[in-house]
Amino acid sequence: MAYVYQPATFKSMANLMGLADKNFQTQLSITQAGTAASHLLDTREFVTASIGDTTISNTDLDASVILLQAYRDKESSLSREVNTIVSSLFTSVNNYFISNTAKTMRNYYNSKSTATTLDFVSSGTAFTTGLAAFRTMYSRTQNQELIYKAYFCRQTVATDTTYTVGSGVTAYGYSSDFTSSAFEVRLSTNVTNNTSLTVTGVLDTGNSTSVTVTVGAGTSFSDVLTNQKFTSLTSLGIGSSLSNNTVEIWTR
Repeated sequence: MAYVYQPATFKSMANLMGLADKNFQTQLSITQAGTAASHLLDTREFVTASIGDTTISNTDLDASVILLQAYRDKESSLSREVNTIVSSLFTSVNNYFISNTAKTMRNYYNSKSTATTLDFVSSGTAFTTGLAAFRTMYSRTQNQELIYKAYFCRQTVATDTTYTVGSGVTAYGYSSDFTSSAFEVRLSTNVTNNTSLTVTGVLDTGNSTSVTVTVGAGTSFSDVLTNQKFTSLTSLGIGSSLSNNTVEIWTR
């Protein structure tokens, strides 16, 4: 039996939730013909045209103005109402995970063991659209990113080197939909001695910052400690001791 908290099961659930929310979000477009929002707008235009008729009676005019405002109010509230149709399930999802794993769904899937690994970014083409929409929905409604690999870089030379995004540092989960998150450094293999590297990025304040991160001996990960969240990574300064090691930047 496949339980909900098992990665393969919840990956499929997340994919479908993402697709459902994406479909609802599409209905909010007023510029795309055939959507719920565009139909409401078209309906309202009949009332607007009626008000503009010079032969309209005062009674009809007063009633039409009230009706017009009702349509406007519905247009204004549509986004708020639609945004929570699927995302309101996160409360129940988290309650389930807390009952079974003592962690929220987000914190359970930290990808630090086989049982807790769920790749929200690259799980095959059948999941690309749905999981991308799921990540967007989660960040939009929960004010934080899910835990996933955002960037990676392989130290290929035995000298201290600074790699920039697009030139050595590759975006993995980072995209234009990324909001902001605290970062964590993860290495592909444990280090023998305490090892430091420099993480440079843009904070949600708009300021750039560089943080020295030390990965402890015998371990392979460490938090990037700042008081603010990052909106993007700029570069990684990697020492020669990490030659042939892959540095990953994860959300946390």
